[in-house]
Amino acid sequence: MTVRALILLGIATMYFISLWFSQTEESRRALALTEAASADDYVQLDIRITGIDPVKALLYERIRLSPRGTLAIDRNRPAEDLTLLLNSVAGQQTIHFAKGERIEPVDAAVNLVGDNNKYPLDIYRADLDVLVSKKVARAPLGVPFVGPEPLVDPTEPGGLVVGAGDLEQSVPLPVRERVDASIPQFKFKGTVTHDDVKKLTQTHIAARRANSVIFSSVVIMVTMMGLAVSITAMAIKATRPGAQFDLLPLSLSISLIFGLPALRNTQPGVPGVGVLGDYVSFIWASLLVSLSAIALAWAWIFKTPQRTSDGKTRPDTESAPEIRDRN
Repeated sequence: MTVRALILLGIATMYFISLWFSQTEESRRALALTEAASADDYVQLDIRITGIDPVKALLYERIRLSPRGTLAIDRNRPAEDLTLLLNSVAGQQTIHFAKGERIEPVDAAVNLVGDNNKYPLDIYRADLDVLVSKKVARAPLGVPFVGPEPLVDPTEPGGLVVGAGDLEQSVPLPVRERVDASIPQFKFKGTVTHDDVKKLTQTHIAARRANSVIFSSVVIMVTMMGLAVSITAMAIKATRPGAQFDLLPLSLSISLIFGLPALRNTQPGVPGVGVLGDYVSFIWASLLVSLSAIALAWAWIFKTPQRTSDGKTRPDTESAPEIRDRN
């Protein structure tokens, strides 16, 4: 009784601890970056990560641009013609904001670098490169343009490439970023850097599966392997020489063949079959259960029938309990 009480107490403790972790998970997986202003006149960029798609390798973001200081008529209207350059791979990379007109949020999607086949230990990286500039008069003829030469190509595919032509009639402006990310099933980290050579503000985002997702996936994988090993042990016991044959392990094996895929798909955000977690549990569990079912089926086929004293065949007492009771 003491052991049973301790087991029940341990299960209850784990249950309430999991509830507490679930309630406070957002504070551990969310990202909030805020920069200090580097000048009195600057452009505020509020970046909100709205989605992450490991299958399409895309990170979705919503950008709100707000001028400050002499660059602003008010919080939503610029006092200058502004241009936003960003490395979006879906939609426009160049967005113009006319003087005096209301600034609307911009949706962008950037490349996501990672390997979802390592689920649930997959890690992803994404970079959002932005450059905000204001329009200026063209330089007089005969005066060479003093802006930068075409910059070095980005080291990561999908990065923003800025050439001299992009700044021929504009000058870069100071940028201050605020980055927020809070998406269920993912944990985020990030940094913001300013590249004076490339004239870019770069936001580096790193994402991985949340701790709750990893824990749930591990529990489900252990459960699948536990069920498969248990069925295999039952099959070995049922097919040993001299043992009474029982169809219960066979029925359980057939049921589990169809139940394992449903159990696997309860893992949060799991990709298609073939990820790392499948080679740890699901594929091997399915193989063990299938081999057990085949072995039990053939053991039943080649089972030697029992005979009575007069030479007649009688059914197995383990597989025909109603005849045993009648006798």
